[in-house]
Amino acid sequence: MKILENQLLAPFTTYQIGGPADYFVEAASAEEVTEALEWAAARDMPFYVFGGGSNLLFDDAGFRGLVIRLRAEGVEVDGERVTAEAGVMMARLVKAAEEAELTGIEEWNGLPGTVGGAVTGNAGCFGVEVKDVLESATVWSPGEGVRSVGPEFFEYHYRSSRLKKETGIVLAATFKLARGEATEITAKMREIARSRIQKQPPGSSTGSFFKNPEGDSAGRLIEAAGLKGHVLGKAQISPQHANFFLNRGGATAAELLELADLAQAEVQKQFGVVLEQEVVFVPEE
Repeated sequence: MKILENQLLAPFTTYQIGGPADYFVEAASAEEVTEALEWAAARDMPFYVFGGGSNLLFDDAGFRGLVIRLRAEGVEVDGERVTAEAGVMMARLVKAAEEAELTGIEEWNGLPGTVGGAVTGNAGCFGVEVKDVLESATVWSPGEGVRSVGPEFFEYHYRSSRLKKETGIVLAATFKLARGEATEITAKMREIARSRIQKQPPGSSTGSFFKNPEGDSAGRLIEAAGLKGHVLGKAQISPQHANFFLNRGGATAAELLELADLAQAEVQKQFGVVLEQEVVFVPEE
C-alpha cells in the first residue's frame, strides 16, 4: 500500500475540482481498503472513501486526513449472480452482465461511478435502482469490521441509504439478475445510450445536482424559477438541463455551492419546494 502526501484531488473527479488531501491511497482490493482504514484508525485520522468521483464535490481546500480511492476490475459471474468489488466501474459491471447474457441492469448503461458508490447511494436510472437487484454486499463498519449483509441492511430510499448517514464502507456487492436474449439485451443498451446522449448536456458535471422531489423534477423547477443557463463565476446551470451544474473551466467548489444555494432559495421562494442535494460535498475537515 503506497500512501501519497498532499495529493491534489481535482483530477479524480468529474468536476475537476478539489484541493490536496493530506494523505491519499488507491486501493485495488477489499484487503487494501481495510488495510488503509486500519492505518487511519491507528492514527485517529479522519478518512473519506470514494470511487469514480462522479457524484461528489471536494472542498477547494482539500481534505485534512486520508482519502482512499477505490479502483478494481474483477467481476465474477455465477449463474444468474454477478459479484463485483466496490472499485469496479459501473460500465464494467454492465458489460459483464451483457457478455453473460444476463438481463436486469441494461438501464445502467452509461451510469458513471463505481459499484461501491452505486450501492451506497441506491443509484439508478430509467426505472431500475440498486435496491431492485442487490442480493447481498460486503461492508466494513467501525467497531464491527467486515461482514456480509442483505439489502435490508441499507434501509434504501430514493438515492439514499443508511450509509449516507453513518460511517461504513461497501467493499463488494452481488446482484441477482435473470437469463435473457443476447440480441435484446444489446439492443436495449444501445437504446439507453442514445437516450443519454440526447438528454444529458456535455461538460464537467456530476449529472443531477439535486434529487427530484416527489412527483416533480428538480430541473423543471429550477428552469421555472428562471435560472436555466445562469452563470456565477466559472460555474453555470446548464442551458440544456437545469439540474446539471457545470464547471466551465476553473470553477471552484465555493462557486458551485453558491449557485446551488441560489437555486434552492429561488425554488423554495417561488414554489415552496425544498430541493435536496444529490451531489455529496466533502468539506476540508
